Amino acid sequence: MADDHGAATWDVPAHVPPELVRDFKFETLPGGDVDSVQAAADAVRGGPDIFYGLSTRRGEGAWVIARHELIREVYQDAELFSSRHNADFARLIGEEWPLLPLEADPPAHAAWRILLNPIFAPARMRAMEADIETLAVDLVDGIVAKGEAEFVADFGEVFPVRIFLRMFGLPLEHTDHFVAWEGDLLHSLTIEGRQHAARAIVDYLRKVIAERRAQPTDDLLSYIATTEIEGRKLTADEALGVAFLLYSAGLDTVANMLGFMFKHLAEHPKDQQMLRDEPALIPDAIEELMRAYPIVISGREVTRDVEFHGVRMKAGDVVSLPTMLAGRDEREFSNPDVIDFRREKVSHITFAAGPHRCVGSHLARRELRIALEEWLKRVPPFRIKPGERAITHGIGVFGVERLPLVWDKA
Repeated sequence: MADDHGAATWDVPAHVPPELVRDFKFETLPGGDVDSVQAAADAVRGGPDIFYGLSTRRGEGAWVIARHELIREVYQDAELFSSRHNADFARLIGEEWPLLPLEADPPAHAAWRILLNPIFAPARMRAMEADIETLAVDLVDGIVAKGEAEFVADFGEVFPVRIFLRMFGLPLEHTDHFVAWEGDLLHSLTIEGRQHAARAIVDYLRKVIAERRAQPTDDLLSYIATTEIEGRKLTADEALGVAFLLYSAGLDTVANMLGFMFKHLAEHPKDQQMLRDEPALIPDAIEELMRAYPIVISGREVTRDVEFHGVRMKAGDVVSLPTMLAGRDEREFSNPDVIDFRREKVSHITFAAGPHRCVGSHLARRELRIALEEWLKRVPPFRIKPGERAITHGIGVFGVERLPLVWDKA
């Protein structure tokens, strides 16, 4: 629906108090193209802890939780706040299969988590480190002599995709397809763009899963295609749900975190130099940067009528959990807009909390650390290209669309 001025609005349920309704969309916040995370934090400060706004994930009304403590509480209460329609990629193309284990609630969720835990265990991630380093070095060495790069296209998007392809046993020459599909799936401004990407990904994964079932190889996709859960093989839709989750979660999140991290270092040369002088600080810096630049907006569905911290919610209401608001919450972190690599307490929930805490967090941290280490070893001090600027967005998963970097050639 639209108001008398033609501005986009949405239907507000009768049980929502008018004073809690806000015309709020992450992708149109003032300053969002300069720093979408800062713009989001600025937009909610001084406002209610919970308000009813427009969910940019679904294009419908949702309860937006604006406080770290309350977001954590929702994450941890899977009985009241269901994850079953967290992303709903299947419904985009008229199908019904869940992203697993993300869209499975306890107790069923536990079996799916057990299925994936060994894949992403710290020991297995350590075994992958040499391959990840090789991929990072190859990309950086192909860039450094040029003296400049568009970081997102030249490294940020490509690096995690190549790691994913290696893990799934897929050809590296498919990189461009996977980057394009991922971008359209999570950032397209039209439902048609998202549908087209979802269909392309589903058709590709279904084909390869069927091939791996017939002729397994030593890769993650073969594991998904042939493994068992509770004494039975996964159905075709279940295997697709697991593979689609790993695809959608493993590529764009790391790419966008890299974008924000390198944007910060390019714009804050003292912080960049600190990591060059003290590389042992890199793991702590990554935690602080993840706190300051979270990118994911998770969704939950209320399972029964409830009053949650004074707000009356109805069964079926959608709840939006913007981690970028949690990371900049002044009640949780002192001076939250100040990025301090020596901050004593960095207890962020960027990887979520509770039963659905990110299963790939060990891999993500390793990718981020290796990317920073290899860039700082090989690339001289870098900065934003004169006359240009970084561009960010708050569409779906927050990200950096463009990051033009330059450095002095050796």
